[in-house]
Amino acid sequence: MASEGVDKLSLELNAAFGGQVMTNELEIHQEDLDRVPVIMQNPFYFKPFELFARLLPLPKYSSYDPTPFLGIFFPLLFGMILGDVGYGLVLGVVSVLLIHFFSERESLCDGAKILAVSAAYTMLFGFLFGELFGDLGRHLFHLQPLWIERSQAIVPMICFALSVGTAHVLFGLGLGIRYEIRRRHHREAVVKTITLVVIFLVGLSLIGTFVPHPWAVTMPLLVTVLLLMPILILAGGLLAPLELLKNFGNIISYVRIMAIGLCSVLLADVANRLGGMTGNVIAGFLVAGVLHFFNLLLGVFSPTVHALRLHYVEFFSKFLELGGKRFEPLSKKSK
Repeated sequence: MASEGVDKLSLELNAAFGGQVMTNELEIHQEDLDRVPVIMQNPFYFKPFELFARLLPLPKYSSYDPTPFLGIFFPLLFGMILGDVGYGLVLGVVSVLLIHFFSERESLCDGAKILAVSAAYTMLFGFLFGELFGDLGRHLFHLQPLWIERSQAIVPMICFALSVGTAHVLFGLGLGIRYEIRRRHHREAVVKTITLVVIFLVGLSLIGTFVPHPWAVTMPLLVTVLLLMPILILAGGLLAPLELLKNFGNIISYVRIMAIGLCSVLLADVANRLGGMTGNVIAGFLVAGVLHFFNLLLGVFSPTVHALRLHYVEFFSKFLELGGKRFEPLSKKSK
C-alpha cells in the first residue's frame, strides 16, 4: 500500500480489533527500489499535466515523476513559440468554454486546463514580442514590443533559443547527476558532471563571439575542456565523447523555438496583408479571419508537438529512467 496510508490503516485496525492487531512498516532497501510500484500524485496545478506524462511508460520508483517538469516548462516553451496576444486570448476563451461544458470528461478537461496555462504564457510572450494577430496590433493600437520584434531579429532569436536549450539540458544533467549519486552509480555521475561542465565552458567560450573578451579569458576555458576529455573517456569509455556531441545536438534542436515561431508570425502578417489587399472591409475580414484560423490551428498543433519532443527526447533522456510498474492496491471483488 502507499506509505501515507499506513497511519490511517493502523487507526482503523485498532478501532476494529481493540489493539489486538499490529501493523509494521518495513524499510525499503536500495536493491528493492526498482520493484516498488508507482503512483503519480501531483497538486492541483500539475495534475492536468499527467495527461502528457501518461504518454510515456511509467518511471521507476527511484526515478522522477516527469509531471512537474512538464507543468513548469511545457507552457513556457509553448508561449515562446506562439507568442501572440490575440492568439492567446482566443485560446484562453476556448479553454474556459471547454472546462465549463466538458467538466465531467476528465481527459478533455485536463487538456483544456493545459491549454489555459499555455494561453497565458502565449499572451505574455505576445507582449514581449509586440504581436497581436501578427502586426495587426502595431497598425491598429500602436502595440510595441517590450523586448524584441522577432520577425526582424532572427540572429538574436537563435541565440535566445540556444540559451533556453542550454539551460534546459544543463538542468536535466543536474537532475541526472543527483539521480546517479542517489543510486550510488558514481561512474555515471562523474560522466554527467564532466559533460555538464564541458557544455557550460563551451557556452561561455561562445559568448565571446557576441560579446568580445580577451583571448586570455577564452583560452583557459578551452584548455580546461581539453583536459577534461581524457577523464571523460576514462570514466565513460570511448562512446562518452559521442554522447557529449549528442548533448550539443540536443541543444541545437531548441532552434525550432525560433523557426516555428517565425513561421507563425510571418503567416499572421501575410493574413493581414492579404486581407488589406481586398479593398473591402467585410471581404478583408473574412480573408484574414480564415487565414488566422488556420494559422491558429497550426499554432496549437506545432508548439504542442515540438515542446513535448524537446521534453521527451532532449530533456528527459538526461535523468528519467522508465520502466516502472503501476501501483494496483489489493482489493476484494464483490460477488
